[in-house]
Amino acid sequence: MAKKKVLLMGKAHSGKTSMRSIIFANYLARDTMRLSPTLDVEHHHVRFLGDLVLNLWDCGGQDAFYESYFERDRETIFRSVELLIYVFDIESDCPEKDFDHFAGVLEAMEENSPDARIFVLVHKMDLVAEEERDMILQDRKRLIEESCLGVGVQHFQCFGTSIWDETLYKAWSEIVTNLIPNIGVLESHLSDFCRICDADEVVLFERATFLVISHAQARKDGEDGCGGGMMLTEGNREDGMESEGKTVDAIEDGTAALTDKEHSDVATSPQNASNETNIDEGSKTPLSPGSKSNKQPKQQQNQRQRAIKSSSATPQFDAHRFEKISNIVKQFKLSCGKAQSQFQGMDVCNSKFAAFIDAFTANTYIMVIVSNKNQRNRGQQNDWGRETRKAATLMNIQRARSHFEQFIPRS
Repeated sequence: MAKKKVLLMGKAHSGKTSMRSIIFANYLARDTMRLSPTLDVEHHHVRFLGDLVLNLWDCGGQDAFYESYFERDRETIFRSVELLIYVFDIESDCPEKDFDHFAGVLEAMEENSPDARIFVLVHKMDLVAEEERDMILQDRKRLIEESCLGVGVQHFQCFGTSIWDETLYKAWSEIVTNLIPNIGVLESHLSDFCRICDADEVVLFERATFLVISHAQARKDGEDGCGGGMMLTEGNREDGMESEGKTVDAIEDGTAALTDKEHSDVATSPQNASNETNIDEGSKTPLSPGSKSNKQPKQQQNQRQRAIKSSSATPQFDAHRFEKISNIVKQFKLSCGKAQSQFQGMDVCNSKFAAFIDAFTANTYIMVIVSNKNQRNRGQQNDWGRETRKAATLMNIQRARSHFEQFIPRS
């Protein structure tokens, strides 16, 4: 079992404990109002992806505690840290002191854990007028960069966040992904799975937090990427995910005829909440990946850069689309739990695409997004096409489970 020490720091009332409670303790944003300020250091052991345990040190932000962190407990606090997450309150009434504390933390990190990855969250962005958010965030990032460079810290990532929207999931997805040791291999196999399924996008979520840990996206026409309409078979699912299976091109012909009239409400059964829902035409929003720490292997950075370049060609896609899905599905899972039901999966369909969310490995869920590539079939073949596509996709997910268990830690 791998344990990773994570420091969560920032001034008092900046929102550190609230975001931790939402991500790891299933709090709703409105429920965090009753949380009391952190005193000194609170230790939390959070299991992530089974065998990965985050030893999370939630450090109180009062001035007296910082004096202790920098002097008496300096080595204890800052030694053997894998990740530092520093939280700035965008509406702080004493930003100069905040940056003094931040510089002191960076100096202590360079002294005791020079290889630690550093993430800075500019929090409570919902309190800033929407038309001013980008400008204020960029200005704050500039000041953070100056502070980092001033103490010799070259590599860090900065996010604007709020507990009231998907930005919190975006930031924490990027943070925890940096702790997965074989993420490059996992992403490569997920790309193969996307191609075999002839999917537009495939997304992997951590089971408990529903944070995005990896995703693959179809390449553009003419590139070597997803495509081919294959189904996994016993002969290929354990052999590098090679696409030697039976073709299911007929699915493309049968799935194009879904109409907006085919709506159904989300419902849960007492033991298994597997649902099919229809949403609006304009809601097809495949995810674009975020950047990772500059301390990652060059090959992994190149892979991320290629994905970013590919997604940047489609600016109409929402950059936070998968984090929005994380937020929605996690809240739905919690609702199922309150109703003493178990969430298994969900189907979301309209005339342009279908998205299938299903339990995958012991520690993950998967989402497969498949677009309707032609509109030739109408009438009685509508239901046949939808059900055939669903059956093929769910079969591919089932066949791939044992293969992906090799790359995802299991408790």
